[in-house]
Amino acid sequence: MDRWRGLKDLVQDAVDHGSRRVERLQKHAAKLPFDLLEQIPPIQAPVRGIRLIHDTTLSGVHGAIRLVNRAVGGAVDVVLFLVDQKARPGEPPAGSEGATPDAPSGSSDDKAI
Repeated sequence: MDRWRGLKDLVQDAVDHGSRRVERLQKHAAKLPFDLLEQIPPIQAPVRGIRLIHDTTLSGVHGAIRLVNRAVGGAVDVVLFLVDQKARPGEPPAGSEGATPDAPSGSSDDKAI
């Protein structure tokens, strides 16, 4: 199950970082045409407005992509947790290893870190 969680994390990170990179590249690609058009006095003000709309829309689209990515990642986490629990009935939930009632607190292993 750890491999599935690792794969989910890799895909989620790839989508998040990829979206951020594509957003930067798209803004950079549009910069030169906007800069050139803003040098023409009669259309300078409208071009600034259009650039603002462009950049805001672009950021909104990529923000939505990242938001959906996080939501899907959370849903996959829940599904993997449920599958893991069904595969191992009667075992304590993941992450509770070593938390036995008779384990001494403050063992030498804890201090080695």
